[in-house]
Amino acid sequence: MPTVYAVFGSKAAVLSELVAGGGGEADIRGLAERAMKEEDPTSRLAAAAKVVRTIMERERALLNVLREAGTGQPELEAARRQVHEQQRAALARALGPIAEARQLAKGVTPDEAAATFAAIASPESFAFFVEELGWSTSRWERWLAKAAIRLLLD
Repeated sequence: MPTVYAVFGSKAAVLSELVAGGGGEADIRGLAERAMKEEDPTSRLAAAAKVVRTIMERERALLNVLREAGTGQPELEAARRQVHEQQRAALARALGPIAEARQLAKGVTPDEAAATFAAIASPESFAFFVEELGWSTSRWERWLAKAAIRLLLD
């Protein structure tokens, strides 16, 4: 590992680089682009849920490392927070047109909508339903889409 540390400098830098690259594969970018083209709010949220599921499936091992090993270790905690920040920012972009068209549920601000979607789409939510309760990833995706629609749209 000395070579890895020589390039990145620390565990935190290695994890940060891995986290930053998450969701950057061509197929995931394609899914995200299709989601952003959805004009119907319900379809857009369902498409966003599919993107999240695909990323969670792909990044599952890294997310588990961050969740299990990160407790009490500042550099790992920083990488875990980075995951949440990236996800919240991406979901805010997906929700932007819905908010601009005033299609969010009454009283839900764009910031609240992004935070709510990020909370239910979090790696912790994925781990709870898929790993602890044994749900399939497709079942979690369906639940995520339905929950987001119920919580964010009128």
